[in-house]
Amino acid sequence: MGSKITSLREWIGGLQDEPVTIQDDTDLIESGLVTSLQFVQMVIEVERLHGQKLDPGLINVQSMRSLKAIDAAVFQAS
Repeated sequence: MGSKITSLREWIGGLQDEPVTIQDDTDLIESGLVTSLQFVQMVIEVERLHGQKLDPGLINVQSMRSLKAIDAAVFQAS
């Protein structure tokens, strides 16, 4: 996984009150690491890291569920 995923991992870690370990396949939603409001903020952060707006069809829970899913759907797909 590249530096964009590392940056996103650090961004998500910064949302937490306590230090957390976020694995590539950690379910960001089910684990509570990202709330519904933070999900929107995360999409904006992914767009910032990606350098362009995401296709609206790409923005869904499945493609944003884990760092691995985000990497595959966004960063590796371009």
